[in-house]
Amino acid sequence: MPRLEQAVIDSFNSFFRREAQKSNLQVRSFSLGGQDTWGGADYVLSDQSQFALIEFKYTQNEIASEVMKDRRLKLCKELETDTMMRELHDQCHFIAWAEHPKMEGRCNVYRLEVCNQKVFGATCGLSAQRPSEVPRISARQFTTEFFANRPPRSLSLKDFETYLAWLLTVASSSRKSSLQLLTFDDSSDECAMVPLASIRDAYEWMQRQAPQPKQEPPRDGI
Repeated sequence: MPRLEQAVIDSFNSFFRREAQKSNLQVRSFSLGGQDTWGGADYVLSDQSQFALIEFKYTQNEIASEVMKDRRLKLCKELETDTMMRELHDQCHFIAWAEHPKMEGRCNVYRLEVCNQKVFGATCGLSAQRPSEVPRISARQFTTEFFANRPPRSLSLKDFETYLAWLLTVASSSRKSSLQLLTFDDSSDECAMVPLASIRDAYEWMQRQAPQPKQEPPRDGI
């Protein structure tokens, strides 16, 4: 069977939107495009206030292909020594795939799947020998926790900007400290898109798109 990574992405994002709709939440899945080289992920997910990065693979077997990305070993090594960034990473940077045999979505913290000797080799200098299996969760649990009141699977704008700037400039040696995004313009009758210059720009744009609460008409005599 061909490696259908994009089909996994489409299914995960569709599920993410469907679960959000059950709670009357508005969500966005922003593709990073070529910026995945620095961002270590394929998409930014947001519910208009919280954010997460997610890398996708067709199946778990393809996770080992991260060894071919030059900047990922540096990210792993930086995470071993920077406690604060490791804590932020564990709350917002994930990897997802389709699990055999039922091909159901599975997810884990990125470093717990990738940052180990099984992926990068015994001489890579990383302390973990193998991926950590216990924290793996279903796509359903991921979305449930993403939408929680105090979400353990996403970060606020401020914390996400802090982690993202570190990820791009320190761990990936990029000259940019944020991401440029492009998203569908729901307000247009055409297939129009909105360019967003940064994560903060995306946040402010999403706030403007949020439905406004209905105001009750005044009672007679008031």
